[in-house]
Amino acid sequence: MTIRTIALVLFDRAEAEWLVPLACETARAFDAHLIGVHPHRPVPVYFGPEGDLGFMEAVRELRVAEVAEIEDLFSDTARRADIHAELRAQPEASLASEAYMLSAVRGADLVVMASTGSEGPMSGNDGLARTLIRQAGRPVLVLPQGAGLAGAPERILVGWSDTREAARAAHDVLALAKPGAEIDLLSIGEPDGPVDGREDFAAALDRLGFQATLVDREASLRERGETLLAVAEERGAQLVVSGAFGHSQFYDFVIGAVTNHLLEHTKLPVLLSK
Repeated sequence: MTIRTIALVLFDRAEAEWLVPLACETARAFDAHLIGVHPHRPVPVYFGPEGDLGFMEAVRELRVAEVAEIEDLFSDTARRADIHAELRAQPEASLASEAYMLSAVRGADLVVMASTGSEGPMSGNDGLARTLIRQAGRPVLVLPQGAGLAGAPERILVGWSDTREAARAAHDVLALAKPGAEIDLLSIGEPDGPVDGREDFAAALDRLGFQATLVDREASLRERGETLLAVAEERGAQLVVSGAFGHSQFYDFVIGAVTNHLLEHTKLPVLLSK
């Protein structure tokens, strides 16, 4: 697959200021059309004193102003980058933010969002960010502040496990990888079962002209996300790849899954697939 349509999810003005330029760089590198998507949370409706209505009106006015600022920033940055782009801001009276966001990104080849650990207020949007990864059905490129993907990566680290999510992520990244790229397949701990498809995938990569290397490390469940990022730095990776949320939300909350660690702590671009 060739990357020709990229959806960029923007939750607020502060995030857009640094994320839009990074996304425009990526769109330009792949000659892709960039669609900015700006969801919002509905204003709660109160039936009460006049003061409540005044408060709601003030909130709406702030939202209108923020949308206008994001539109100006997005169009100016896209014009300077010389790319084809459009911004879709959620209408005031429309679907819930989650439904609007998911519908708006499903036609894209790739979705871009900010890491949840990036500087600047997330304004309580961590839940929407995780919903995007879980339910969009598209590969999601997570960018931390100051680390974009301005070209096809030549060195890639794939966090491998014998799971559907990891296999999908490993295949999804091939649309981004530079021809002949070096791709490390990292396995942490014991294999997930008696049969592991990592060597088969390495052989498939070789047939496609990539340079695959098997890398092994030991770490506890709690340390796997940290280990993945440490090995990425050690191997000089330009992009980290992982399956997303392979366990239940309860597991993520109690034990701390790799996905959450990557979202909160990565300093490199991360591709996540669910």
